[in-house]
Amino acid sequence: MTETLDGVMRRVLNDPDIFSSPYDQRMKAPIPLLFQKEDWKQLRNAFEKGDKSFFDSQVDNRLKNLRQEAQKSQGWRKGQIEKLISLSESLRKAYETRPNLLRQLFGMFDSFGLVVCNLPDMEDYGKVIENHTRPIVEQFFLYKIDKAPWKEKRALKKTLEYVKELYSMNLDLLEIAFFVRKLNSLIEFVEVIKNE
Repeated sequence: MTETLDGVMRRVLNDPDIFSSPYDQRMKAPIPLLFQKEDWKQLRNAFEKGDKSFFDSQVDNRLKNLRQEAQKSQGWRKGQIEKLISLSESLRKAYETRPNLLRQLFGMFDSFGLVVCNLPDMEDYGKVIENHTRPIVEQFFLYKIDKAPWKEKRALKKTLEYVKELYSMNLDLLEIAFFVRKLNSLIEFVEVIKNE
């Protein structure tokens, strides 16, 4: 089986070491996902079958729970819950107004909610990939991994593995460099469903 760049991107987007839910320090827990894996799969199936009533009821249930939680939350957590509410409302509208985009989101994500990127700014990593040989790139990653805080360390280790995969696919160095540079901005892919 030949892996494609899209396949690698899908795995990166669903890798909890690279992209995880925002963490609420005060509550000592992550902000819950809007739809866990199994619920997201059911929502996707309803969308594919054209079962709008089931789709709407699932999203409406999430909205109801989120609104209740927003009322008893405050500060940073309340802001995150309000972002989830906005994401839910956009998801519900997308069934009719942006079905192609919704189909793409179902194809890219195993679960759905707010995410943060655990990587540092990846611009320098892209420059190194673009301008140096593979052994230098690997040494650069290893040096940065050694110096990184715990969450970044795990995310960088995983990213290095994905970069090695991309090298083995014989992609152009500029494609690999561009992909690595843009990893931080992939968090916006979740929120592309929102109507601005």
